[in-house]
Amino acid sequence: MRWLYLYFPSLQLDQLAVQYPAQPMALACPKRHQLLGVNSLAAAAGVKVGQSVATAVLLCRELQLFSPEPARVKQLLQQLAERLYQVTADLALQPPDALQIRVSSMLKLYPDPARYWQQLQLQLADCPYQYLAAAGQTPLAAKLLARSGQAELYLTPAAEQAKLALCPLTASDLPAASIEQLARLGIRQLGPLLALPAAELARRFSQDVLQYLAALTGRVLQLPKFYRPRLQFNRELQLHYEITESPQLLKPLQPLLQQLQQFLRRANLLCQCLQLTLQFRQHSPLPLQIRARAGEACAANWQQLLSLHLAQLQLPEPVYALQFSATDYVPDQRASCNLLAQRSQPLSKAQLLSVLVARLGEQAVVTPVLSLSHWPEAESSASAVAALPALNAALCYQLRPILQLPKALPLTEAVTLLSGAERLEQLCWQSGTLLQRDYYLARTEQGQLWWVYRTPQQQWYLQGWFS
Repeated sequence: MRWLYLYFPSLQLDQLAVQYPAQPMALACPKRHQLLGVNSLAAAAGVKVGQSVATAVLLCRELQLFSPEPARVKQLLQQLAERLYQVTADLALQPPDALQIRVSSMLKLYPDPARYWQQLQLQLADCPYQYLAAAGQTPLAAKLLARSGQAELYLTPAAEQAKLALCPLTASDLPAASIEQLARLGIRQLGPLLALPAAELARRFSQDVLQYLAALTGRVLQLPKFYRPRLQFNRELQLHYEITESPQLLKPLQPLLQQLQQFLRRANLLCQCLQLTLQFRQHSPLPLQIRARAGEACAANWQQLLSLHLAQLQLPEPVYALQFSATDYVPDQRASCNLLAQRSQPLSKAQLLSVLVARLGEQAVVTPVLSLSHWPEAESSASAVAALPALNAALCYQLRPILQLPKALPLTEAVTLLSGAERLEQLCWQSGTLLQRDYYLARTEQGQLWWVYRTPQQQWYLQGWFS
């Protein structure tokens, strides 16, 4: 068992069976009006691959027809590769319906091939896809056995050769013209072809036949291009039914959030932004952006943010599909949590800000921002959290209150001056007037600390409060 071939003969139909569990279904070619694939319910009614659409409908009036979707099938195969990559190193995509795995490189970790096969089966256990698995000494041998329906995993080399000899050439990768030529000579299985002398093969058949047989028997090693996971998470989902209320979108999004959590934890990453695009029949797609300021990997936390966003969303019409992707990845460098803690960990500042933005909107959550101006009315302003710039740690300020008035108020209470005066001046370029203020730290009779100033006209004003 050096190579393993996993053949998924009906990926698209198996995925559709989740949406329509008791429905006879078939894939039909739109141009030729012929069936390309049928599920078990349709086959039980007499529907077969290659039949015309008209014949199939006569045999099974409940038959539901679908067009092939190569892009969707490719995405499903990619997701299967992501699953199996958790337990195996060398695997290759074999579009449109198979995965090739090099088993020999994993036998140091799993000396028992049966134990390794169990790990692969665990990864596929909750998938709705039917598959055939076959092992061989070469990649093409495993492929031919699987596509011939001979799902054998633990064959000796001699037994493998005997099984290969019975495989029909129609299941091989030989060109169609070569298969027809061999059929005219009465050769329809691999055994008689392998029995021919090499000189006879070279004289009577094309170079493609010789190259295929050399790769099949291992005389020439042809390694596939091995899969390497991309640091991208993108999913497309066709909904089982059209959704009219935005909170109902949470249910189909839950499996995607779980997949995202597994993806991020495998890569030790956090995600700061989710992109969700809702698809409508008539209306243009609606893009949504959900942010977590410090980054997040937990599916439950992302679900909370999504719930707050969707609760405020009005759908222009029913949603029939959605696109889901994660962007803005950062390394997961968070401190470890106490495993023995009885209570849940409190929200961090960044998590709290993310929840507030999701509930109230980006423009409703603001925070004070310092500037380089020395003038009190200009040295601080309110900025949206989403657009908050990085603070300049080199800025050095005198003692200033956290709470400052945008416009000073006349001082109407008696205060005791504790320190001062700090003179601030500013020339108004519009009027040419020199503004002058003397600032003091003052205490009221109730013990509050205020920041007050006096003008050259001996008028007193309240500028802010110390906490």
